[in-house]
Amino acid sequence: MSFLQIEHAIYAIGAPGWWGGIAIFAGYALLVFAAARTLKGEAQLRRFEQIWGAALIALLVGKHVHLSQAGLWNVMDNLELHLCGFSRFLSILLLFFGFRWAFYPLFFWGIVGGFHSLLTPELTSGDTTYMYIEYYIVHGGILIIPLYFHFVRGMRIGRWTWAKVLSLNLFLMLPIGLANYFTGGNYMFLCAPPKVDNPMIIGEWVDGMRVCVEGSFHAFPIYLLGFIAAGSAHYLLLTGLFWKSIKAAEEKSTAS
Repeated sequence: MSFLQIEHAIYAIGAPGWWGGIAIFAGYALLVFAAARTLKGEAQLRRFEQIWGAALIALLVGKHVHLSQAGLWNVMDNLELHLCGFSRFLSILLLFFGFRWAFYPLFFWGIVGGFHSLLTPELTSGDTTYMYIEYYIVHGGILIIPLYFHFVRGMRIGRWTWAKVLSLNLFLMLPIGLANYFTGGNYMFLCAPPKVDNPMIIGEWVDGMRVCVEGSFHAFPIYLLGFIAAGSAHYLLLTGLFWKSIKAAEEKSTAS
């Protein structure tokens, strides 16, 4: 670790640490859906969700306490300003507080972000035992939770939800960029691409392609265009995969 920034931990696909994380995720998913099958009625499901949400709150508090006690907490890495951090808060709002609107951005941010975070993990808060387990519970959870609310609770996205969430992604770049400027961080990976080997990451800050700003030239972050294109493709793919349920929900709404 440098003086101000935690050394990120990366696990290659197939490495022991990678398989250990997949095992945590698989156990988490099996536990959630097995519990959901045994619960009966709205009251039991709601109680289960509140306990689940409370556990996520405790995990979040525990993370920052752990990092502070280990001397690893800093504003460059630990402000929860990545999309996965936002997804963590959406999960808590949906589970513990019952805010149903949180489902819609979580569906796209959680499933896409969670999938790639499990496929090519980059632990931005270090790889202590606590942070290792926390990473896979959080990133596995943001994938599991929207699927739980879809299959168990019957919640549905709309045909244009993907476009609204993509617009929110683009809007967030400005305030998160400002946060990076003031903290020296790399939230939402706006200042540099992730260090993992992932096909979604194409290019760097490329000097060969320049844009003119007030008469001066600046290198352009090619990889951000790749992020936007890949994110759009993933969102459209998810919408296509769940198109049948979208149509069924629309027909049901029209009929009623």
